[in-house]
Amino acid sequence: MLFNSLLFLYLFLPACLFFVTIARKDLKNAFLLFASFIFYAWGGVAFVSILAGSTLANYLIGLALGNATKKGARKAWFITGILVNIGPLLVFKYTGFFTENLNMLTCFFGLSPLTVQELVLPLGISFYSFKAVTYMVSLYRGEVPVQRNYIDLALYIAFFPAVLAGPIDRYRTFLPQLRERRLTVDGFASGIRCFALGLGKKVLVANSLAVVADKAFDSPYAVLSTPLAWLGLVCYALQIYYDFSGYTDMAIGLGRMFGFHLTENFNFPYIAQSVKDFWRRWHITLSNWLRDYIFLPIAYSLSRKMKQERYLSMRTDQLIYLAATTVTFLVCGFWHGAAWNFIVWGLLHGLMMILEQLGLGRLLKKLYAPLRTLYAVFFVMLAWVFFRTPTLPDAFSYMGILFGAGADTSWRELSGLLSPGFIAVLAIGLAGSTRLFARLNERFLQSAKQFPRPMRFAAINLREILSLLAVTFVLAAATLFIVAGTNNSFIYFKF
Repeated sequence: MLFNSLLFLYLFLPACLFFVTIARKDLKNAFLLFASFIFYAWGGVAFVSILAGSTLANYLIGLALGNATKKGARKAWFITGILVNIGPLLVFKYTGFFTENLNMLTCFFGLSPLTVQELVLPLGISFYSFKAVTYMVSLYRGEVPVQRNYIDLALYIAFFPAVLAGPIDRYRTFLPQLRERRLTVDGFASGIRCFALGLGKKVLVANSLAVVADKAFDSPYAVLSTPLAWLGLVCYALQIYYDFSGYTDMAIGLGRMFGFHLTENFNFPYIAQSVKDFWRRWHITLSNWLRDYIFLPIAYSLSRKMKQERYLSMRTDQLIYLAATTVTFLVCGFWHGAAWNFIVWGLLHGLMMILEQLGLGRLLKKLYAPLRTLYAVFFVMLAWVFFRTPTLPDAFSYMGILFGAGADTSWRELSGLLSPGFIAVLAIGLAGSTRLFARLNERFLQSAKQFPRPMRFAAINLREILSLLAVTFVLAAATLFIVAGTNNSFIYFKF
């Protein structure tokens, strides 16, 4: 079931809100868990058993880990918990990749290739597996008490606003909300506005830009012109941002409607002034997860080992950073997709992070701020080519077309695409990816404070009325687009 579907908007969500509102306090979590399983089962009944099995396994292993007193037993249960969460992800997501690459080697040596049945990737498994890992790690480190209420733990893992594509909230921040949360009128209204903003991002902006992005990337490269390739790349960069941040806004808005506060996942990544800054702003919960559970443990382990052997120096510090960053972004790329182009995409980001750490970052600080942003955005856009194209050869071919290698450089193909409607959406998309609208809102509020009291009251009320009208317009326009069939799934659902 998609957030941007009529079934969800006008049946599932209203019914869910109604029954959660009238339910007794001690039954609200149970109902939300039931609704979450129904929501997930709509996308694949067979896979709801995997999600339910994951929640039950984490509950039982968590109990065993919490009750274990000996260090060896605790470590054994912790490793079991990690394997139970990562194992299904590896099997469903990467069996085909490893089999395909192993067959390339066997064919080289004249051996018969392996045949493995193609597995369908369960929706959201990459996200809810990582959330379950955070519970195991937090429990093993003693950061949280063992959860003895199955419903509460299962709701953390399977909560329907975040089960398919995050945010990847930490268990220790979600736990207090499982026990006690307060739903207010202002919080509910804020949730509706946030959800409407996300719906508009997805249906009105991302889907409109996807038309041009798909035309460019799906065209035969032999006839693709350089101007269309660049326009398609710009559209895809904006599409994936509005698609994913739109989903996150909807998830956060839904959470607020039920009294939960999910973690913000985006902070205007296209105004970043370095690649490192980009990852502080893009998919923030995944970036923090990779930092805390992969980068820092590797860096700490290597640092401790070298310190014991008295090898620690400025140069070894850099080597530690290089090793930890390389592994972290290798995992980041591989997490996004079981293909070499995703691995290259991740390693490219890791390489730029290393170069910035080794000295490029110091040079960037001497540049004018817009030039730093131009550098970061230019690199991120080029890296998106590896993310969007299906194979490495396709990525290199598209990259060549961008820089005019054997491609048509005329602008003829753009004439039928640059309609007034598309130009308006592109302009809104470009402006919305910066802090322009946020700054206009801030300046309005600052100016309103200077008004006499009656005028200030009227200005703030006018702002609220305009906000309500905007929400109504977005819901109505999105409904028309959905009915018209100009709707599609979210990009990050396939990860």
